[in-house]
Amino acid sequence: MHFLFRVIHLLLTLALLATSAHAQMQLSGFGTFGAAISDQNFVYQRFIDNGGTLERDSLLGIQLDACLTPAWGLTLQTKAAASSHSDTDSELTLSWAFLSWRPDNDLLLRAGKLRLPLLLYSANSDVGNTFAFARLPLEMYSLLPTTDVNGLSFAKTWFDGAHEWTLEGYAGTTHTDWRYYLRDEMPPLFAAGTTFFGYDLKMIGALLSLHEHKNTWRIGLHRTNAECDCGAVPVKLPFVTLVPGTDIGYYKVADTMPGPNIEYVNDYVLYLLTFGAEFTLPNNFQLIGEFGQRRFENAAIAGPNSNSAYLGLLKRIGRWRPYLYWTAIRSRPQALKMADALNHNQLPEIIPEAAAINASQRAGSDMFGSYDQQSLAIGTAYHLSPKTVIKAEWLYTRTGVLSSFVNAPAGEESGGREINVFSLSYSLTF
Repeated sequence: MHFLFRVIHLLLTLALLATSAHAQMQLSGFGTFGAAISDQNFVYQRFIDNGGTLERDSLLGIQLDACLTPAWGLTLQTKAAASSHSDTDSELTLSWAFLSWRPDNDLLLRAGKLRLPLLLYSANSDVGNTFAFARLPLEMYSLLPTTDVNGLSFAKTWFDGAHEWTLEGYAGTTHTDWRYYLRDEMPPLFAAGTTFFGYDLKMIGALLSLHEHKNTWRIGLHRTNAECDCGAVPVKLPFVTLVPGTDIGYYKVADTMPGPNIEYVNDYVLYLLTFGAEFTLPNNFQLIGEFGQRRFENAAIAGPNSNSAYLGLLKRIGRWRPYLYWTAIRSRPQALKMADALNHNQLPEIIPEAAAINASQRAGSDMFGSYDQQSLAIGTAYHLSPKTVIKAEWLYTRTGVLSSFVNAPAGEESGGREINVFSLSYSLTF
């Protein structure tokens, strides 16, 4: 399947070259130079600590749009940014490569590598000049580890008086990586630190949007089948009792540990439900809110089973765009309870191999990928010109039981943390 889409990408490129003499082409670009620093000595959001970082927000992209005929078009986009499968590398990727056909003004069909139409700002999430926030709320915009899909999409628009309705749908596949951070090693499987698991995703989804004057409502439903490169994935961990009549024991997190068999499935089935709304209020105020529910159909205890939301208030004052927003993510109670139980399940030292078992329990908790945190951001954007903007933001995050966005040091917890992040960025389009 991946080979098929590589062939499609090649054909799209050849089509552009073959028709370049007749096509109307437009070259554009976008970029952000962003710096962020926190008041903590551990890493937050993959890159941010008290040493500061440029990797979290900086990127550069180039896009080529070719109008082959009045109805046919071709889009290619490449982007340089932090790697999606390494915390230390950057990479150059082909973000978009699709052929579009618009038989009339109300219907658009696309084929190739596309941006997923998940949330209000998904399509332009890399273009910092198009939204006021220093960065889009992580708690909401991390619902899937990928932003693009190889496949087909459609968008149908119709009008009902002052209302504009748009129905979008897509289907396709992609390969992506899901990041985990382990405080302790789990020999012989995993070392302490960052681990990336590769997943092959089969995706399908539909969205309905309503535009009325300057207001927007949006609802979407998405289904993903995620097959891990490592093979079958666990859905339930058995508890092994060591002292009968007590709760002294351990959760079997690896097949190498004694105890009943771990229950596996070939792939995870993930459903994602999203709501979004954007309102224009009097006196140049704007209200934005989104909600997402992530549910694993065949793994009720999976940590990413979660609810996410944010609510933002913005105001336009000349070239200034001050804002504030609140955002939160919380794994569903059963998943959060299981991750917390693993994290705090520690055997007495007198039990043989207690140290290794205790480390496996903490590592197992980290592998759950659970979340419980909320954040408050206050910032402003200042437009130097229609194509350039400077942004400054203070972000305060407080974690609850635990949070997989925090790289907790060995022997410490990701829960119960308070983190202040200060960001300054410059974004442009050209």
